[in-house]
Amino acid sequence: MVIDLICFTAASAGQLVDALRPSRPLLLHCGTIWVHGPALRVPVTEDEPRTAYGDYGTGKAAIEVLLHRETLAGGVPAVVLHPGHISGPGWPVITPAGNLDPAVWTCLATGRPLALPDHGLGVLHHVHADDVAQAFELALSRPTAIGASFHVVAGQAMTLRGLAAGVASWFGREPVLDFVEWAEFERRVPAEHADATREHTFRSITASIDRAADVLGYAPRYSSLDALHEALAWLVANGQADVGGQPL
Repeated sequence: MVIDLICFTAASAGQLVDALRPSRPLLLHCGTIWVHGPALRVPVTEDEPRTAYGDYGTGKAAIEVLLHRETLAGGVPAVVLHPGHISGPGWPVITPAGNLDPAVWTCLATGRPLALPDHGLGVLHHVHADDVAQAFELALSRPTAIGASFHVVAGQAMTLRGLAAGVASWFGREPVLDFVEWAEFERRVPAEHADATREHTFRSITASIDRAADVLGYAPRYSSLDALHEALAWLVANGQADVGGQPL
């Protein structure tokens, strides 16, 4: 059995498959829900046509095609798992603003205004790292999973404003949200964080876990907010997020 967490292009995955073909072990590949672009139907299932854009998503989509063709041809048997925004202790978690800006946590914890584009209706679909590990472990013992792809996410996706409200509630607050146009958002937020928000909210993926539940027996233990809570607690404990000294 081989678990691939490091291939991001079809060329690298092809090299791996070539090396494995003589022994034909089960290959589990870590993909991404970003093999999907903006959705026409939600929740998005694994059967939807791939509409990935950007190097990361298109690279993972090309790997998915390569591995499924390899399996169908009788070569290396493969399973592709597509996690959402992985969260939990030690992870650089995507915030309720759809980026990695640590100021987002400070705003929500202390009652400062938080700017959000598109009325805060962009969607994020997080997953706790332990639930990703659960899915990989389950796939090892499910022969019916071979040749298929599975979304690995929390039970529900959430809007930016929903995540912001959930995080603020940990500090006994309602979020102070400032809904702004994109031009104003980009003026207020550092460029790398504004770009990340755009990348996440323009996709706004809500992924179905029905296939993973039916075939793998996947049952996420953590909601999106649970995953964020553990991630933020770790960030605060390690001096990487400022919540104004308030208990979390």
